[in-house]
Amino acid sequence: MLLKITDKMSTAPSNSETSAEVDPLLAPPTSMPQVPLLSDEHAPILKPSLLHVSPVNRRMENLDAMRILCLCSIILTHVTEPYLAGWLHRKEMLGPLGMLVLAVNVMGRFGVSCFLMISFFIYWHQLYDKGRSWGELLQRRFKRLIPAFLAWSTFYFMLHKELFQGLSVLHHQIFRSFGHAFYTQPEAYLYNLSNWRTWLHVFVYGHAEYHLYYLPLVMQCLLLIPLLKLLWRRPLVAWGWIAATSAAWIVMVYGPVFFAAGSTGWKISTTLFSMMNQPWAVPFLIFPLFGMMCAGQKQFRQFLADSSTGFWVTLLVFGLALHAVEAIGLARILPLGKDDSLLRAASLVKMGRIISSFAVFALFMRRPMMRDPFPKVSHHAFGIHFMHPAVIIALTLLELKLLGPTIAHYQAWVFPMLAVNYLLTFWITFGLCLIVGRFKRLEFLVV
Repeated sequence: MLLKITDKMSTAPSNSETSAEVDPLLAPPTSMPQVPLLSDEHAPILKPSLLHVSPVNRRMENLDAMRILCLCSIILTHVTEPYLAGWLHRKEMLGPLGMLVLAVNVMGRFGVSCFLMISFFIYWHQLYDKGRSWGELLQRRFKRLIPAFLAWSTFYFMLHKELFQGLSVLHHQIFRSFGHAFYTQPEAYLYNLSNWRTWLHVFVYGHAEYHLYYLPLVMQCLLLIPLLKLLWRRPLVAWGWIAATSAAWIVMVYGPVFFAAGSTGWKISTTLFSMMNQPWAVPFLIFPLFGMMCAGQKQFRQFLADSSTGFWVTLLVFGLALHAVEAIGLARILPLGKDDSLLRAASLVKMGRIISSFAVFALFMRRPMMRDPFPKVSHHAFGIHFMHPAVIIALTLLELKLLGPTIAHYQAWVFPMLAVNYLLTFWITFGLCLIVGRFKRLEFLVV
């Protein structure tokens, strides 16, 4: 066949012959050969990365895929918390299995940080690409965030109130170790709606459930956009803010470990703890700031695009390992049973969490435009984020009734049960989101 084609090409009619007799597929090439790239030239970008596309112009599937990863990591963190609470409530030193569960718990804590970076990467484009004013942005976002926050706060407040009244000992045992003080003092004002502090904790701070702090945190960050405008424009100022905030977190977390009680360092760390461990957004601005830097700083965007994937993967692995080592080290050094020991060991922002969060975000930003493999999941990411704690509570109560309050003693069954709980939590929550999402008036709960 090749020989026949060659023969036909050799006997192809000349330009003087009628063009109708020439087969275009067999005509000899007439264009100039392609010049190879020089050593200092780069091939054109056929599939632009997320850094070269504005979310104002099209939907960004990379961000949807990142939301899926973040919600999966958040569910993983929350599924493991009842087991850690059960171990630490008895003031027992964690063994190898408990340390492994603690490591898994903290390594998944980049999810909320990445959610903040995603949101403010998009907000930057809405402010500067779309020309939307700060007031317009606040109006649009608060119109969605405030109803969702009030609805979920009311739901979880009533749920915990009913649970404590009906299952006081069991419920107290589950949540007193890990939850906010909201769960640990039900005999005081916290379940009394006639007390103004109840309204403050539930409907301002987001203490009705341990994950609801995210919504008031986002709203506060939106109110601080004028400050973010001053920070993101200049790299020196932006990285200075990130470095100063990170140093404050380090001193706050490790102060009780490295400084003797009553010393100057101990007093500084205690003061920082009282300032930063509060429901206000300034200590968390490093994540919205990083998202806006990725959108607005051209030199930083170019660095992200030109740096190797291996660098960011290495940084991610290092950040995850560092976060696990930090949490395990704090859990072994700090006295178990102390009010803030588990808080410092697991939930507070540490350098490993900052590094891993930045690395995850950068890896998704550098990828070419993706097609969202699970559009329904990413569309309902917020709903899964706020529905799944109720599912975890139900599964934990069921297991405690079936296996007794010594569930954490079933060492050989911990990881199989965690795997089952994780899968059940995800799919039950996803099913609930699909059901609720079918009602137009309830869509704000899942979007």
